[in-house]
Amino acid sequence: MKAKLKEITDSTINELLSNEIILPSCYFQCFDKNAKNIDLDIGSENFEKELNKLIFKEYNEINSYINDAVKTIDSAASITKEAEKAIESNDSSLLKSLYNQILNLKKELESITDNVYKDYLTKTYNKKWLYQNYLNEKLGFKEDAIVTLIDVRDYEYISKTYNKLIADNLLMYISSFISTRLEEEDLKFKFVRYLTNKFIIVFEENDINQINTMLNLVFNMLFETILKSNSGIMIKPTFEYAIKEVKKEQTFHNVLEKLMKETTSEN
Repeated sequence: MKAKLKEITDSTINELLSNEIILPSCYFQCFDKNAKNIDLDIGSENFEKELNKLIFKEYNEINSYINDAVKTIDSAASITKEAEKAIESNDSSLLKSLYNQILNLKKELESITDNVYKDYLTKTYNKKWLYQNYLNEKLGFKEDAIVTLIDVRDYEYISKTYNKLIADNLLMYISSFISTRLEEEDLKFKFVRYLTNKFIIVFEENDINQINTMLNLVFNMLFETILKSNSGIMIKPTFEYAIKEVKKEQTFHNVLEKLMKETTSEN
């Protein structure tokens, strides 16, 4: 149910993104239309039951994150007190033990953060991370950046023609391949899965020509690859992309709209 609702939501946002004003009635109509496209009746009794189960599950997950965070904070407070005593008594063995505990706490915090801010499929950052960490309260960029939009248009076709697993594997391969190659070039960037089949790469660089050249090289390598599923299906990774320089305070959604228009015009 959650995967279907996410798919419907992404399709709805994608369709309405260019609208300056989105009324609740307009959003509902578009949401309902996209739900029917995947044979999901949001007015049925079964949908309501499934939705209640999903809400309950989401609540439990949030509650679990909070409990884990509280335990970690309590442990950190306890270690801090012990560290103060160890420093006063110059107890090096205790300090070493506390240091190891701090490393474990760090891993626990990273795990909690990943559960909230990482995409479950591709392990890239998700939309929550982008809005929370890269944009200000007015949804503008906090700093100058270079932004690339990658639109894997074949995702829906592959999902319907073959199966969703193959389409998901394509997304995982594309995101992993690009991330690995960019890391090898020591570029500072953040990779975000923004919608089901759309990725955003935010570069903390100032030379758009260098970034564009590098992306072209990486993408050309990817385009020459042919993937083969366990069932023998051959798939060539293809996608459209656009790149743009953005300035501090520039509105994210305006930038995204322009990038999406560019990828559409290139098709």
